[in-house]
Amino acid sequence: MSGDPLASTGAPRGYDLEVRHLKDRAVKMGAWALGMVHDGWRAFNDGNLKSAQGVLDRDTQLDRYDEDMEHAAIAFLVLRQPTAGDLRTAAALLKITTHLDRVGRLGFDMARITTESTDGESNELSALLGRMDEVVESMVQQAIDALDHDRVDLARELFKRDDEVDMMHRDANKRILALIRENPEGVQRLMGDLLVARHFERIADNACKVGEKTIYALTGQRRSEYLPRHPFKPYVLESSSSGRSAKK
Repeated sequence: MSGDPLASTGAPRGYDLEVRHLKDRAVKMGAWALGMVHDGWRAFNDGNLKSAQGVLDRDTQLDRYDEDMEHAAIAFLVLRQPTAGDLRTAAALLKITTHLDRVGRLGFDMARITTESTDGESNELSALLGRMDEVVESMVQQAIDALDHDRVDLARELFKRDDEVDMMHRDANKRILALIRENPEGVQRLMGDLLVARHFERIADNACKVGEKTIYALTGQRRSEYLPRHPFKPYVLESSSSGRSAKK
């Protein structure tokens, strides 16, 4: 009979249990950060200052999660001196929590720019921003699920979804600039919309970084090995490159 009561149950033990606890901390932090995005967007969209203040008040707990995770991961590294997958996981979690902190801070920033006025915003723009919110929130949740359940496939899907957010971000920028020209009186709200669209794009990027580090923890692969970076091209050049080539 085995002396280990967990041997026949498949339950984690030893290093596995400690790594599981580290992941659980990160998952809990991710849920908190996602909640700040969810409520920060709704406060801004509704012009609800009371709800916005509620999001701002949650920033202290976000910082606490970040600090606790850092201390726990460093203690694990120093005291246990893990190798291979456990070492990669602990190192990856240190970076993952940084990106989760950024996700929560972007929700905080949306709440911070909340005003009671919604003048100047069109129904089409409001719907587009609402769609961005749905996609980026689901991306963050997918990144958390990939980490929680060791799902490389979920993590890899995030990069394609990020392209969708990038396209919506560009569309939002064009719509907002057009509305500012049409209705200068609504510029305060529209500048807030411009920032929110950018925050959504950054949230999606951070979800991808969580997925990237999850893949590294599970496989040892870095992003350049399975997903070469897209060549950089400033947005303004995308619409003018064909025109320039035609003139030559």
